Amino acid sequence: MARRDTHVGPPTLQPPKMGVQDAPQFTRHDYEMLGAWLVEDGWPRGTMDIAMLEGYLVALLVWPVRVQPGAWLPPIWGETGWKVPAKIGSPSEYDRFVERVMGFLEDLDRRMRGSQPQFVPGLPVCSPRPRRQTPPTVSWAQGFLKALQLSAQGLGSRSDSARSAVTRIARWASSTPTLSGAALADALTSAVLTLAGERSSRGPLGALEPNGSPRSVRVRNP
Repeated sequence: MARRDTHVGPPTLQPPKMGVQDAPQFTRHDYEMLGAWLVEDGWPRGTMDIAMLEGYLVALLVWPVRVQPGAWLPPIWGETGWKVPAKIGSPSEYDRFVERVMGFLEDLDRRMRGSQPQFVPGLPVCSPRPRRQTPPTVSWAQGFLKALQLSAQGLGSRSDSARSAVTRIARWASSTPTLSGAALADALTSAVLTLAGERSSRGPLGALEPNGSPRSVRVRNP
């Protein structure tokens, strides 16, 4: 009698499902840990650094980008289809990574809630990457544009101030801004808050409530 093949293949990792529940606080330590993780060896070429990731997540929150559930995750590690890199190929590492990224996303969203939204870009002074690093502001702006390229609504329906904000960010993605230090952070903050004031959804976190208040969410991995 032939023996049955009992070989078990690698686990199938699925996009996270969203549920309703208060999310844990994302701390400065979490931010630094995620930033260090993203520049470790073993990631695919094109994986975002922490500055690019922040710009990318901010764009998902403040611009009407419509993508399939989970489709916004692979661009973070440099893929266009649902292919999870070996770096986070185990269920435990994948869950830990998704939870960190979702924590970051929800922290950014919390800052922009209410009648007086707040936002200060992270913009690390330097990157752990040793060679030819991209200036953090340029990396941030490039991440912002990557989100818009997923499936962006046009600028035509937006206000003049919103179009101007996106145009400024787009310029920063291709060249180092002439501003520096606090002035640069203030300019980026102004652009983001302008867009946040007009947002109609929260990207992966779902729609705004009728009164403008967002629902809290959590990640539920199958």
